[in-house]
Amino acid sequence: MKRFLLVLLAGIALVSAFPDAAGAEAAPRAERVLVFSMPTMSWAEANDFDLPHLSALLDESAIGGLSTRAVDRRTTPGDGYATLNAGTRADGDDDFDGLGFEVGESYLGQPADAVFTRRTGTTVDEGLFTLALPALSEINDDLDFGAEVGALGDALREGGAHPAVIGSADGTNEEPPTVYARQAVIGLMDGAGLVPAGRVSDDLLEPAPEAPYGLRLDEQEVATAFDDAWVDRAVVLVEASDLARADTYRPLATAEQRTRQRQEALERSDELLGRLLERVDPATDAVLVIGPYPATGSDHLTVAALRAPGVEPGLLKSAVTRRSGFVTLVDVAPTILSLLDIDRPDSMEGRRFERSGTGGSAEDRRPWLEQTNAEAQWRDDMVALVATVFVVAQLALWVIAVRALNRESSRSRHAVEVASLAVLAVLPLTYLAGALPFHEWGAPAYWAFLILGGGLLGYAAQRLLRRWPADPLLAVLGLMLGVLLVDVMVGAPLQLNTVFGYTPTVAGRFAGIGNLAFAQIAASATILAGLLASRVGGRRGIAVALGLLGAVLVIDASPLWGSDVGGALTMVPTFAGVAFVLLGIRIRLRTVIVVGFTTLVVFLLAGFLDLARPEESRTHLGRLFEDIGNDGFGAFETVVIRKLGANLAVLASSEWTLMLPVVFAFILYLIWRAPGRLQRLQEVVPQERAARVGFVIAATLGFALNDSGIAVPGLMLGVMNASLVYLVLRTEDPPWKAEIDEAHDPEPDGVRVSSRP
Repeated sequence: MKRFLLVLLAGIALVSAFPDAAGAEAAPRAERVLVFSMPTMSWAEANDFDLPHLSALLDESAIGGLSTRAVDRRTTPGDGYATLNAGTRADGDDDFDGLGFEVGESYLGQPADAVFTRRTGTTVDEGLFTLALPALSEINDDLDFGAEVGALGDALREGGAHPAVIGSADGTNEEPPTVYARQAVIGLMDGAGLVPAGRVSDDLLEPAPEAPYGLRLDEQEVATAFDDAWVDRAVVLVEASDLARADTYRPLATAEQRTRQRQEALERSDELLGRLLERVDPATDAVLVIGPYPATGSDHLTVAALRAPGVEPGLLKSAVTRRSGFVTLVDVAPTILSLLDIDRPDSMEGRRFERSGTGGSAEDRRPWLEQTNAEAQWRDDMVALVATVFVVAQLALWVIAVRALNRESSRSRHAVEVASLAVLAVLPLTYLAGALPFHEWGAPAYWAFLILGGGLLGYAAQRLLRRWPADPLLAVLGLMLGVLLVDVMVGAPLQLNTVFGYTPTVAGRFAGIGNLAFAQIAASATILAGLLASRVGGRRGIAVALGLLGAVLVIDASPLWGSDVGGALTMVPTFAGVAFVLLGIRIRLRTVIVVGFTTLVVFLLAGFLDLARPEESRTHLGRLFEDIGNDGFGAFETVVIRKLGANLAVLASSEWTLMLPVVFAFILYLIWRAPGRLQRLQEVVPQERAARVGFVIAATLGFALNDSGIAVPGLMLGVMNASLVYLVLRTEDPPWKAEIDEAHDPEPDGVRVSSRP
């Protein structure tokens, strides 16, 4: 207990020694903020269409790809504006999201404000209100994200700001009644569902026969409403609603007509932006351009730009992404508050936009963001197929391995050995593929790279490394581990937009080690530790194995590199289990308690170290500790419940679930029909039991502590299955079999076979 208290005191001392502001850049400030919402706007459209006002603004701004991921995979307008307001992932309600009104309007033949009072008990005399408030409150109270929809509006009003919303994406479905699409009201509403000022009624619209639904924004009316709202400390959200209307009208128009309507909506939105910019003073006011949700049926990144006093052109990032060029929707509310020097509510998980670097010239930044989005979409289209093929390959591998074991032909065994090495080599190749433009070359080139590359690496390892039976496997697993560790130490460029890495469209992670990369690291490191201990032999072999595991743990857990909370909590007991078996220490209740305590200490140390860094540099671990400090351990409980729910949700639908029966079937076959071959494997690799114990711990905790669920142990089992197939077949090959049978040395140093096949 004394040691535990010392650790806590050391953590507190570190936090005190390095205050949050240390090294942090000064946050920009503004007198007023224009939030120009461009729903569904992509970087491809920003680059391809003639939009002079937007282009000029982007060239003067810090820009980035905006990840709009809310609670569900596909973000709806209500989801987008609710998440923007909450500063935390939030859910909307399609039935009520669009029901925003001005005082004096009617709804279903009744005064809309009277309906609002009836539903909420709040009387409204001026400004705007939304009938979606009860549904939004109920939905988000039942979620595990802690979202408070209305947090931004409350903070603005308490901070003396004057929020207003202007826009209407209403349609008519070619005939009455009106289809209300005024979700923008949710973006700045307070906790009572109110916005003090703005315009959202049909008075903002004008008839236009060729436009979607025959309606479009009246630019003059919007400009007039903006002039009324653009007061001191104003935050005015203006929605380019023609873009939203064009998107919802797509299914009703021909391909040629929808292209014309989209182009006109973009050009008119650009003209509207130009009118508003004439009223904004660049020396004192800020302009924030965002796309709060993507086009229907898509997950693309939208446009984000910030022009504010003191902000130079360049790329955006936030403490949430920690990667230049990317920000998230939950970062928008903290950015608005920061610009007006208003404290961010504790309920907001987002952090303000920051300029992270130039990113080259304006001509470089915008095409790069478009390309990155294309890579993300291509990756998202490929990931399920690659995972499925990998699982099927594992099944095929053990089937042909069983056939090879039942034959006397060494040639067939050699072929399966190469195939098992090739299957493993495909995993690091999926990351190395991130350095090549396969989104342009297409799927055939990608599959050729993986299959031919994996086969070539497997064949080369088998042919060139013959001194010890497991040397080829050591080489391939070492390649897997080395690629991932080196990559994360240089900024993880190969993690982004690769099939077993992560993508900004999913927005689970933007930096460090992803869950599936962790699965490969944990599996390969555990197996390598057992192999190295046997290969080197004696205490020296054990020292080499434990040194490897220690280095992996440091890289994975460090906030500077892996920043992997779930991985660190998994690796400490996993590597401890391996160490105990290698050192001959019996695992008792006392050792389990010690390991648990050590895991807690590592977790606390990593958290305190991260918390001691400047706010804009903290990982999600530091932000978790910050939330615990503000809200108590309820914040930690929320994270645990959310991860558990995510794991259980994908258990029955994930292709990785199929990996369990595939691997267990092969193991049961070996136990039932070929127990002698497992015994032979233990004779060649005496320390394989240590790897086996560590693997079981890693797979179990990896499932429980990472929100990718069954994918983590599934991919671990894939690494283990291919490794087991190789080892069982390889130790069956002559002369290994004869030498093991006739000259096995049972000493702790293990067996060192020097003959060549």
